[in-house]
Amino acid sequence: MNFLTFDSFISIPILIALYYLGALMIPALLWYKRIWVIKIADALMQTFPISTSRLVLGFMVLFIGFEILWRMMFEMFIGYFKMIEYLRHLAY
Repeated sequence: MNFLTFDSFISIPILIALYYLGALMIPALLWYKRIWVIKIADALMQTFPISTSRLVLGFMVLFIGFEILWRMMFEMFIGYFKMIEYLRHLAY
């Protein structure tokens, strides 16, 4: 009944599921669009004097950085909803 009256949140399990879905789908999407990524890499190598190893290292650092930001975003949302639940618990 708490679910129907919005007294309890379902957001935390849904946020966790969305996090894992995104964490798995982002690498899969990059693998699926790897021809597009290779074209961008070739354009960067022709425009700037970058070696292949530096370009791969740069892509890896960006990928890991974006995955960390993805995780931090969901941690912020989950922390926010847990804080609301805790404040509701203190009010009753």
